[in-house]
Amino acid sequence: GASILSGPFCAPVFSGENSGFYLTGSIGASQISDIDYINSTQKVTFDSGLGLDLGLGYDFGSTRLEGSWSRGQSPGGVDQGVAFTTDSTIDSFLVSGFYDFRSSKQWSPFVGLSVGSTRIEHDNLDDTGFSYGLALGVSDKTSDTTEVFVKSTGIVTPELETTRWRITNGSYGNGTIGVRFIF
Repeated sequence: GASILSGPFCAPVFSGENSGFYLTGSIGASQISDIDYINSTQKVTFDSGLGLDLGLGYDFGSTRLEGSWSRGQSPGGVDQGVAFTTDSTIDSFLVSGFYDFRSSKQWSPFVGLSVGSTRIEHDNLDDTGFSYGLALGVSDKTSDTTEVFVKSTGIVTPELETTRWRITNGSYGNGTIGVRFIF
């Protein structure tokens, strides 16, 4: 009969590609891009802050389809030359498609494309607009039902405007570590 070796120097044995529904979540750092004021050279710059996302998806094997909420947050920055310490947030609701390059292996790089809606709130002003994004990362399959991953996500919103500021091709980026639970 065949035996499976185990020990500190042996790679885990997996049944192959994952498939099925999954829950995902990650947390890390975020950076919001500058906001330019309308008819002015003044702008808002943001400190880096908390980045996170939560989602539900379906894994088809090498491809995944996912719906998620992503947040970029800044605890302060500089607005027209004056420092501020109030939270600014960007919330995106996204539909994403991912491709896992080595989905049946322990380590798998992945890439994803997203479309959705993004809302920014800063200084009691907010606006919502269409957005799109790109994600890059690598997963470590820790079991047949769990994966740990690191991911870099960039979201672009072509146009947002309030009575005081205008964003053209505004963006934010999240660098996170997270987990997927396949069920």
